[in-house]
Amino acid sequence: MLAKDENIRHHHHHKKGKRKIWKYVVGFLILFFAVDAVILFKMYNDAKQAVDVTYKKVKHDSGRDNDANIKNGKPFSILLLGTDTGEYGRTYKGRSDTIMVAVVNPKTETTTLASIPRDTKVSIPGHGFNNKINAAYAYDGVSGAMNTVQSYLNVPIDHYIEMNMGGLVQLSSALGPIKVNNDLDFTNMDTHFPKGEVKIDKDNILAFTRMRYEDPRGDYGRQKRQREVLAGLVKKITTVNGVMKYQDILSALSSNMKTDITFDQMKTIASKYRQADNVKQLQLQGNGKMIDGVSYEVVPKANSDKVSQQLRRALELK
Repeated sequence: MLAKDENIRHHHHHKKGKRKIWKYVVGFLILFFAVDAVILFKMYNDAKQAVDVTYKKVKHDSGRDNDANIKNGKPFSILLLGTDTGEYGRTYKGRSDTIMVAVVNPKTETTTLASIPRDTKVSIPGHGFNNKINAAYAYDGVSGAMNTVQSYLNVPIDHYIEMNMGGLVQLSSALGPIKVNNDLDFTNMDTHFPKGEVKIDKDNILAFTRMRYEDPRGDYGRQKRQREVLAGLVKKITTVNGVMKYQDILSALSSNMKTDITFDQMKTIASKYRQADNVKQLQLQGNGKMIDGVSYEVVPKANSDKVSQQLRRALELK
């Protein structure tokens, strides 16, 4: 009888101990998810505030319902502008040093990225026929650049992202080093870059992305390096390490970037377009030509038509 009572008491204490353990476990899980929710809420608010700061609507008509296209997960285009404001302490407006058109297509899971030489000869309404395409930004800001690129390529430009070169350094500082493939051995700004895989960080990112005079391809070689760095930075942002540094990243972007993409659109893009990470690179190729003492890149119509057709195909347009 004593043994039986002892077993009952032991069983009772054992059940009580198990319940106590479960109380600790449940309490820990509640605390964990509560803290996690607070962190996520803070990240959400920080991101929203940063995006609200970067948002700047411009006067431009692509002829498309851009908001509906993103909501429905359809392909859309972005004009990417890298301006020389903020580089080497510059504070004036400057010209668009880097010009790219990106088309994001979630159906094919591909982002088509086309580089446009900044010296490409174009006609800019109100400013004559002999103009460099990067002058459109100097004349009429982002709106002028969007309208000029859209007219030149016959490709609707839905949105834009503008970042100054100073922001590139800050973003690199926030993310840390990235590795890119370098196809040319060169030295720029007292920094040597051997051929092959090289490490790019805040100290050498401008030296790598800005060099063109030592490159036999000139600005085309520079554009290729810029595409490599852009792809590397985007990839780094999506890593766990990149997410952990979200405050530094948001700070760099909010201080140096402008876009007409809203926070709600960014959330939709993050959920519906994140698989479009297969990057297809295109290059608008021209020939150097002096006109009235000014050097231009004159792109043959056959080449511009080819790039235009590929971008329109990526947008699923005829």
